Amino acid sequence: MFSPLLCTIGAVMGWAAYTYISALRRNIQKARQSGLPYIVVPIHPFNFFWQLTFWLWVPLVKLLPRSWWENEMFIMLPDWAYKTGQEHFDQLGESFIVVSAEEITLFSESAEVIDQITRRREAFPKDTAKYGVLAMFGQNVLTTEGALWRLHRKVTSASFNEKNAAHTFAQAITQTQGLLASYFRSDADKRAGSTRTITSLEHDAMTWALNIIGYVGFGLHLLWPGQKLPENLDPKLAKYGSLDPPPGYTLNFATSMAMVLNKIVALMIIPSPILSRLPFKFAKQAWMAKENYLKYMDDFLCEKIAEVHKGKATNVGMDIMGQLVRSTYDQNESRKENAKLDDSDIIGNAFIMILAGHETTANILHFLLIELANNPATQRRLQKDIDTLFGDSDPATWDYEENVNAMFASHIGACVNETLRLLPPVTGIPKIVSANSDQTITIDGRPHILPSGLTISLLTVSAHRNPRWWPTKPSERTSAPTDLDDYLPERWYRASKTSNDAAAADDVHEDYGGFQGSDTSVSLYRPTRGSFVPFSDGPRSCLGRRIAMVELIAAVATVFQSYSVELAVDEWASDAEVDRMGSEEKRKVYAKAQEKTLDTLKNATSLLTLKLHGGKYVPVRALKKTDLELQLDEFLSENATQFENEPKLAPYFNTRARIAGSPVKREAPELKVSKRRATIKAAEDLPVDTEEEETQPSSTSSVLVRTPGRALSLAQRIPLPATPAELSQAVDRTSTAVRERVTSIYQDSGITEATQTARESLSTVTSVLFAIAAFELYSLRPELLPNRYAFTIPAVSFLGTSDHPVHLPDVFVLLTASFWAPALTWTLTSFVLPSLFGYFFNLSAAAKAENHSSRGRPRATTQPEYVVDPLTFSIVKAVATYVVYAQGVTFGGWIDPVSVSRINSALYSGWKGVLTGAATTGVAAVYDAVLRK
Repeated sequence: MFSPLLCTIGAVMGWAAYTYISALRRNIQKARQSGLPYIVVPIHPFNFFWQLTFWLWVPLVKLLPRSWWENEMFIMLPDWAYKTGQEHFDQLGESFIVVSAEEITLFSESAEVIDQITRRREAFPKDTAKYGVLAMFGQNVLTTEGALWRLHRKVTSASFNEKNAAHTFAQAITQTQGLLASYFRSDADKRAGSTRTITSLEHDAMTWALNIIGYVGFGLHLLWPGQKLPENLDPKLAKYGSLDPPPGYTLNFATSMAMVLNKIVALMIIPSPILSRLPFKFAKQAWMAKENYLKYMDDFLCEKIAEVHKGKATNVGMDIMGQLVRSTYDQNESRKENAKLDDSDIIGNAFIMILAGHETTANILHFLLIELANNPATQRRLQKDIDTLFGDSDPATWDYEENVNAMFASHIGACVNETLRLLPPVTGIPKIVSANSDQTITIDGRPHILPSGLTISLLTVSAHRNPRWWPTKPSERTSAPTDLDDYLPERWYRASKTSNDAAAADDVHEDYGGFQGSDTSVSLYRPTRGSFVPFSDGPRSCLGRRIAMVELIAAVATVFQSYSVELAVDEWASDAEVDRMGSEEKRKVYAKAQEKTLDTLKNATSLLTLKLHGGKYVPVRALKKTDLELQLDEFLSENATQFENEPKLAPYFNTRARIAGSPVKREAPELKVSKRRATIKAAEDLPVDTEEEETQPSSTSSVLVRTPGRALSLAQRIPLPATPAELSQAVDRTSTAVRERVTSIYQDSGITEATQTARESLSTVTSVLFAIAAFELYSLRPELLPNRYAFTIPAVSFLGTSDHPVHLPDVFVLLTASFWAPALTWTLTSFVLPSLFGYFFNLSAAAKAENHSSRGRPRATTQPEYVVDPLTFSIVKAVATYVVYAQGVTFGGWIDPVSVSRINSALYSGWKGVLTGAATTGVAAVYDAVLRK
């Protein structure tokens, strides 16, 4: 009875094993043909079943012998590139292939590879299969390719222009002010000048971004708690902004949209009929949110269609929905396209615009605020730039066209860029090799064939931390070899490496709509194209990247013009305990919060975008900057004896000393000071003497903090003569200001960076080799290209000069054999032959291949230290010189003895000088090899 069944099962299993092994062998063969290193895994890391259940299988796999899985397990874990940094790329190279029976995938952090693939859209289209779930409301610009994508892109890109960027700038300021007002709603917070601990920063950033895209993109007024809708608002739009569900709905629009985005995974995986019947709270919430959202969008679509038929058009913001509707229902617009969008496509694109314009920007702002709270010194530098740009002006008066470029070029832009570098919204860009044919890419000058159908993951988060493409220094925080894992906006002022940004920009000839400029200011560091791609690159780069950047700089400037953000330390100390702490104790407890923050950020994961999942958050507090300045003033006053000798604080204490000389100040020693807690952040940026306890505030310093304004104004009106001490202080201040200005001019001139760059460029064996060759050419030039009389500069009696004949190289010699015979002879013996032998007999390539092979790294990934080995070059040059110029060998008449004689007579010390130069470069090559070892 069981024999036929067992035979059938055995046959099926045998066929499955045969199919699996055959497919795996085919894919391994394709990987080998590419010439790139590869690793083989039993199941592909992008397999849907594996992604859902990896947490179950990984512990079981690790029970097996370590050698079976230790070299491949990293690739099977989600977000491995974000969590492990450069570790595995150092072992495998910048680009490698993962092979399984079902799929082969290229992973790359190479800027060169990313640039080629993102620019060649036809050869490397977007892997839309990875985005299919985002088409649940309709096809859109993200889930389509080919001609259909062109249609979606052209229609949606019409709204992304500088006019709407300016509108977004103003709305971002308004919404940021609403966010801050929500933090300081209570009277207690207003009186204290700081908020209670904020644990909802991510949610608040989401609300902020949702309100902006809702208003700018769709003309919807979405409210913060405590706000009211404008009285003259169109009733049709009022229902979308109301905090209460309108008739026929169970959720308000903002809640339904937020819940759809929050429950997006359940909506993508579980069909709606099943979702509505599951007896779980999350399922019911997801289904209810989807039903409400679709009903809102259907109503909104019908209203926009009616407006188009009536010839109405909105002037509020980008009007994304209106633009999509007009492209289909406005006859004048629809004639411009070969095809029209369906209603589902309009709703699908609207959903993607909300998702992309909300999720990504909110996460960037969330991470940016956390990083600034974690780096108080950077926050101080940021506030200094904001004060320089805007002073205490009302953000509502800031002008986009006047201020935007300066903001991008300041520390505002540097902080935004650094956040995008470390925590990009999307850690990997999925591509695929066109199914039509294999494609070739060039890596370090070598061609590699990528088979058709190969999937590609361009790892942006790894490219952003690749020391090959970024200027770097040893980390001061962790003592790591590079500081690319550290949050340092100052790196955006460092000297630039060679950039292909401008050249590559010319390769994209077709206009696909959207912003066409660079993602970084021309005044900041310009990364090599492909090394900084937070919004992707090429034709399929993010349409809204300019809008997102404008939102972020507006929000950052608005927040930090009047406020500061610090990490909350409630986990380690209460407010009362912090009040009793000394400076060193506050530093220690804040350091604990900083380490906890770094660990929390390291656990961010990617779902649609990189963010904190699983209830993780970083608690912070917001403080009014004026209140923080007052607390800092009190802190310095109370610890004057400790800090008065600090050079950086000299101007502050000099000013205080001058004010202390006022007789009115001395008349009120009995005034009391209401004590305030000096915040941890205020103490964070100040030097601390660990050997000295905090001193008690003197009566004079206490009075200085709280002297009434009336007494101050009276003291300022009393005409007192300047004392010698004040004159000396004025001279000191002037001298200090001049020195600081000269130092600033010198630093801004770029001389230091240019000197360092020149030093690094010249400190190579190749530079020594070319310097010696240049000296030889300098000696040869008068012989091969002699000077001839050209003209005479007549005498100038006024200056007392005589006639001066001018001689110039006789370029007509270039037409004769007397130039080319010796020139080609020297080129052959001193450059061509040594270069050929140096290329093929490359000792550096052999040494590196052997070194990497001993570490278990595939030899195909190794690159020689030099394209032409300098030691081999020197040896061959010396041998050729001795044979030809010293021994007179003509190789059967191929070399002209007259040319040899002319070269010998022209060169410094003849052939002996050339041998000396070759010996010098040979010694330099050996010395360089020893240093590298």
